[in-house]
Amino acid sequence: MRAGLRAAGLGLVSVALLAGSGWGASSALGASSALGASQRAPRNAVVFRTQHVAGVKSPVLVEGKGLVVYTFTGDSRGKAGTCTGPCAAIWPPVRGVPVVARGVRIRGKFGKINGQVTFNGWPLYLFTGEKPRQNHADGSFKAVAPAR
Repeated sequence: MRAGLRAAGLGLVSVALLAGSGWGASSALGASSALGASQRAPRNAVVFRTQHVAGVKSPVLVEGKGLVVYTFTGDSRGKAGTCTGPCAAIWPPVRGVPVVARGVRIRGKFGKINGQVTFNGWPLYLFTGEKPRQNHADGSFKAVAPAR
């Protein structure tokens, strides 16, 4: 009996370590079901869902507080984010463990590069001073509208 409990405990520890390392980042379609009802999201979880915002025809990705998530046109897919220094003071990178909100389906894949959350390989950013449901997209930063 004790051996079975130890194996189960080691399995949970392994899953937690994988999630924190970025190896556990999963497809957005399955990420919300990765946590059982009795398990809690990691302390540094960034919970994603989609929402309609002003100025964008289709729903866009928002993080837990309802803030729109952006990509930077100066970045390349699959590479580390290039908005750093003064740029990152205004457009901070999204960091943490990506989790899709319970019951939400988003087509695409979350991951991490150098600690920055990515969506379909593109590094993600927030905008400082933003309030929920606002859109601050400009020529360099675009709100993320996942495919339906």
